[in-house]
Amino acid sequence: MNTETHTSQPVKSNPTYNKRQYFIAFDPMSGKISKISTAPHDLKPGMTEAPCWNPICKRVIKGTASLKNYGMIWDVINNKWEFSERSTTLELVSAHNKLVPFEETKDPTASDIFVKIFYEDKKVLVEANRTNITSSKNLSDITEISTNENKLLDIYITKKNDPDYLIDSISVNPLELFQTGKQVTDLNEEITSQVDWNEISLYTKPVFKKYQWALEATLVKNQNFLGTRKILQSSNSVDNADININIVDNTLDIRSKLKEEHMYYFEGKNKLQIVVCDRHIDNLIGAIELPVGSLLQTKSYLNINFDWPNDPLLIFKNNYVTISTNGELNDTND
Repeated sequence: MNTETHTSQPVKSNPTYNKRQYFIAFDPMSGKISKISTAPHDLKPGMTEAPCWNPICKRVIKGTASLKNYGMIWDVINNKWEFSERSTTLELVSAHNKLVPFEETKDPTASDIFVKIFYEDKKVLVEANRTNITSSKNLSDITEISTNENKLLDIYITKKNDPDYLIDSISVNPLELFQTGKQVTDLNEEITSQVDWNEISLYTKPVFKKYQWALEATLVKNQNFLGTRKILQSSNSVDNADININIVDNTLDIRSKLKEEHMYYFEGKNKLQIVVCDRHIDNLIGAIELPVGSLLQTKSYLNINFDWPNDPLLIFKNNYVTISTNGELNDTND
């Protein structure tokens, strides 16, 4: 059940000012309304129903008001569903004053707020999933932010499972976070240099539904991070790429840092298709397909039936993965 406090004032649904009762069928996970009628519905699996006395329901039924402008929200104060007009203003309100923990995971796709700590770089990345938040808060978009409380989104690093043992805090700027979708800040090196990162937890106030976090050594600036998502990506000369490809006797030697937790990088696809060019995208040489399963292994090999260029440029479609062709092989025994 969606237990968020809604971000705008709900339309009043007091039965005393309109005697006609309506029945609203909706998805309780998102608040999205599927149908409004004057009689109870035969509900599909996963759907629920709530009564409503708001006269706008009549306008929706007659087609003079658009259903997409309205939704259902859970009123945590009165413990009931409310019929509400969808807004574009995100009001940041905490459901209560008790801190809630972040769930540790590597896949941020289900998160409202996702935090990744890069302990070697002493940096922390905070990401806001606008799509998830817009859905859970029943907004049509997020164009404005309203809040009456400072530090509402701040994140607290504590001893593992102990919110009273504060190690450090991360200040989050709501405007920056929702304008760009992310915020990168430096950790306090004096404080965190002695921290055992496997023995920490993250806490915050419950403004959103799902908070998750992950721990990594270094920050990789892929297109998703840079906010320059493109249809096609190209290989580059970086030392910490996810995938490094070398050629040995017409066999590709592929070294990968990817693990099972990075499966979301491929968005359900089972292969990464790569076009091989010689220095420039106009000089096409050939193409290869790398099975995702092999990319989750440290080492894999692929025979090719074309001559690998001296200055290869690899073109591929993925905003998460980084690929390099300039890394050196660290062993010769494979």
